[in-house]
Amino acid sequence: MKFCDIFNPIEKGNHGLTEEAAYAAINLGLMVPLYGGNSQHRATERYISERAATVDGQPMRVFDGEGIIISLDGSAGCMTYKSGERFALNHHAGFITLRPEARQRVNLRYFAAFMQNHYKSIAVSSGSKTLSLSQIYSDEFELPDKATQDELMAELGWTMRAWESLSDIKSRLDKLLVRQITATYRRYQVRDVPLRKVLDYMGGNSGLTEEFLYNNLAVGGPRYKILTGATLESKQLGQVPLCSIAGRPLRVFENREGLLVVRKGKAGSTVYLTPDRYTLNDDAYILFVHDSCPYDIDLHWLAIQYRSEFMAYASAADNGTWNMTGFFDNVRIDIPEHREQLQLVGLYKRAHHLQRRIDEIHLRLQTLMAKEIE
Repeated sequence: MKFCDIFNPIEKGNHGLTEEAAYAAINLGLMVPLYGGNSQHRATERYISERAATVDGQPMRVFDGEGIIISLDGSAGCMTYKSGERFALNHHAGFITLRPEARQRVNLRYFAAFMQNHYKSIAVSSGSKTLSLSQIYSDEFELPDKATQDELMAELGWTMRAWESLSDIKSRLDKLLVRQITATYRRYQVRDVPLRKVLDYMGGNSGLTEEFLYNNLAVGGPRYKILTGATLESKQLGQVPLCSIAGRPLRVFENREGLLVVRKGKAGSTVYLTPDRYTLNDDAYILFVHDSCPYDIDLHWLAIQYRSEFMAYASAADNGTWNMTGFFDNVRIDIPEHREQLQLVGLYKRAHHLQRRIDEIHLRLQTLMAKEIE
C-alpha cells in the first residue's frame, strides 16, 4: 500500500516561525509546545503563544487531535504519537492523520513505533538528513491487519512507556547539563578580578595532522595525548612522542590541571583536563592557572560557573571560532572559597553520573524494544 491510501496528506509545520517571531508573542499568553525536526517530540524547552504569527505576519497554525508528528529535516523519519495535546510545529516537521475510512486498518501507535526505522532509512543525508513528501507518498509498504497491530502494541506497551518516560528525563537532563549551572556563595577570595590576572593559556601546534603522527610513530620517548577541537566528541587523534614539528619543538602541557577550550568547531566549548601529558593542534587552546596566582581556583568549577562567558566569545556560525583575545581582555570573575567551588563541581559530577546511568538504561530498553519489534 502507499501512504495516501490510509492517511491524509501530511500537514507541514509553519514556515517563518523564527525565534524573533516567538519572542514577539511572548506576552500574548496561551503557550503551547513548539516541535521541529527532533528525534522525539515529547520533552521540549521551546514554547510559543497560540496567538503568535510568522515573520510574514501569517497566523500560526496550532495542531491538535490524534496523529503522528514526523520529522522531515534533522532527525528525519523520527515519529511521535500524539493525542489530546495542542502544539505548534515549525517547517522541519509535519503532522500525520488518518483518513476516516482507515481507522479500522491502522493503529497509529503501532505505525509510529514500527515504521519509524523504515522512514529513517529512506531519508537523504546531505549533512542533515531530509525526508520529502514525495518520498513518503511514493514509497510502498505493508502493514499487518489491525488486530495484529493492536496485539503487538499491547505486548510492547510497558517497554514503550518506560522508554518514552526515560527519553523525556534524558532529554531534559541533557539540556540542563549544557546550560550554565550557578550557585550562591557565602565567602569570596576576591571579586571582580580580571581573568588575565589569574589565568594563562597555551596555543596549539600548526601542522599536527594524522600524516605527521604517522610519520613519527617510530620515534621513542614519552607519548603525549593529542587534543583537538573534536575532543568533545570523544574523538582523539592519538598520541605523539616529544619531537619537532615544522622545525619547532612540540608544544606540550603536562603534570597540571588544565581546561581545553575549542577555538574552531564547537567554539567556546570546554573540557576539564586532569594532570597528564598533552599536546594539541591549532583548533584549541589550553587554559591554566598562573603560577603566581594567589587564589585557589578549580578549573572544572570555572568552566561550569562561567560557561556563558566562554560561549559569548564564540562566533555564531556552525563552524564558529572562539575569540581568545576578547575573552582574556574583557572577562572579569568572582572567585569564591575553594570549598564552595568544589560543592558546585560535586553537584555537576552527580548530575553527569545520573546522565550516564540513564543513558545505559535507555540503551538497554531501546535494544529490548527493537528485539520485540523485530
